[in-house]
Amino acid sequence: MARMHTRKRGKSGSKKVYGVEPNWVQYSKDEILNIAVDLKKSGMTSSVVGIRLRDQYGVPTVKAIFGKKLNKLLAEKGIRDEIPEDLNSLIKRYNNVAKHVELNPKDHSNKRGRDLIMAKMLRLVRYYKRTGVLDQKWNLSKVLR
Repeated sequence: MARMHTRKRGKSGSKKVYGVEPNWVQYSKDEILNIAVDLKKSGMTSSVVGIRLRDQYGVPTVKAIFGKKLNKLLAEKGIRDEIPEDLNSLIKRYNNVAKHVELNPKDHSNKRGRDLIMAKMLRLVRYYKRTGVLDQKWNLSKVLR
């Protein structure tokens, strides 16, 4: 399948094997969940928590052990981000590019890049409002420069 704002194709890669609980993990489910909650409370994003669990604790995937993704487990514990992680990273990218365009007004390629990032953000906001992740009154202008 092609990428969103280009004619190039996506990259192929290996697929993870799900359905088999890894038996080499040295931690119990409760310990893994407590570690994940502690890491999330320390200010890490969900993806960084997953990477830390994989690299330091030997947990290949949370989904293979619990049958649920990490964000669902954290939401059940009452730990949710106000803004989803993918939207938050797009907001940071947009703000950086907007600051660059302010300093370099003749940089037309980055103006186009800024517009493409905005299109992705608007699409995500519409999706998150439709699915109930974001409040219907939530506005993107609150977090932009």
